[in-house]
Amino acid sequence: MKAKIKNTAKILGISEYFLRTEAKAGRIPCYKSGKTYIFDISQLEEFLKNRAMENIRKDESSDYGTLRKIEA
Repeated sequence: MKAKIKNTAKILGISEYFLRTEAKAGRIPCYKSGKTYIFDISQLEEFLKNRAMENIRKDESSDYGTLRKIEA
């Protein structure tokens, strides 16, 4: 299913501003026809899921939250 910014943002539950900004920066997959951005909803959902999984893996590999011995 293909949709423009307004419908895509509503379907994904994100703001139009965020979607437009990310599309202009080339950080999310989209097609451009003139000034109009067109998104493949299934492709974008898959992309966002993969991005979320990458962030989870990064958080798991960090030392944040681990106890360290402090030498006095």
